[in-house]
Amino acid sequence: MKDEWENDELWKLMGRSKTVTVSPYFSRRVRTAIRNVQRPGIPPLLLRWLAAGSLAVLTAGFFWNLEAGTASQGLADSTEFAETFDLVAGIDSLVAVGDFSVSDYSRGL
Repeated sequence: MKDEWENDELWKLMGRSKTVTVSPYFSRRVRTAIRNVQRPGIPPLLLRWLAAGSLAVLTAGFFWNLEAGTASQGLADSTEFAETFDLVAGIDSLVAVGDFSVSDYSRGL
């Protein structure tokens, strides 16, 4: 079987091929080529302006909404809040709280 490999045309062709040597600067050249590739997209300067503009719009909207909320009828002025507050104010009468003192608590009740 070894004789068949020695007489194979592929082995003869591989024997005539030139050996490939890699340059010591191969990786550096590849990185440089990758960095120099022009990527399509939005330039970073435009992205910065878009981010700043969106932040300005959000801030203005927040303060505009804050101002509009104070100009309208507040929560303390609404009748629904007053009714709910009056209902909750009487909750202490619903809970059975007995008279106790610290000395009773220290004895273990």
